[in-house]
Amino acid sequence: MKKEPRDYTITALERGLKVLMLFDGEKSSYTLTELSQLSGIGKSTMLRIAYTFCENGFLTFDENTRRYSLGVCVFRLGMAKMNTLDFRRIALRYLRPLSRETDMICYLGVRQEDMLIMVEQVVPSSVPVWAQLMVRTGGETNLYATGIGRLFLAQDTDEEVAAYLDRTAPKQITPETVTDKQKILAMVRCARAEEFDVNQGESDLYIASLCAPIYDVNGRMVAGISLCGIKEQINGANRSEYERMVRQTAAKISEQLGYMKR
Repeated sequence: MKKEPRDYTITALERGLKVLMLFDGEKSSYTLTELSQLSGIGKSTMLRIAYTFCENGFLTFDENTRRYSLGVCVFRLGMAKMNTLDFRRIALRYLRPLSRETDMICYLGVRQEDMLIMVEQVVPSSVPVWAQLMVRTGGETNLYATGIGRLFLAQDTDEEVAAYLDRTAPKQITPETVTDKQKILAMVRCARAEEFDVNQGESDLYIASLCAPIYDVNGRMVAGISLCGIKEQINGANRSEYERMVRQTAAKISEQLGYMKR
């Protein structure tokens, strides 16, 4: 007979954590009545929980407004966690299954001034060894000719993108590379609106990629991911499913970095 898994949950602690989770950024302070109603905890019990948190620095109480807000201890814990985050390690945790499930190569790219640097890649085991040896991290690519690059440009204003294009002077990399500045600007605007971009052989003639941004706790784009394969594979019958998977993977990585989409 299969044993039921033990429940090690501490009810009182769970209630307290539930209260702290009410302070999610949408609202910064609550009255005792509001905390009680939103948490479903009786007012007398809620008062004891709130008092305990205030005594230990997790909540503060304003005598004038009679409202509770997060205390400095929560901030310290949050900063301690942020200081230990390694977005490359976190991203790899999610890129590996994406590569395995799609049987395609995944990249993680970051912006360095006017260039895109591929800092990580995941190659499925099905790719021949000779091809795996050709895949390298640290490669530089022009922002305007890559999906991740245009997503980074989408974080800038149109004026900043125009200035970038003026100093970069886009050049033809493959027959598919878009070099017209107005067309590139239109592509960047589209990437800004969709929070997604597609590279159709602009940096490698026979390769297409689906790209999505990764945001940190402050809503700043810190990296981008791409799912790369031959055009026929990317643009085939599973195209919409691949896009869903890439978006979902980027969202999970961003969530691990503390990002909360408004």
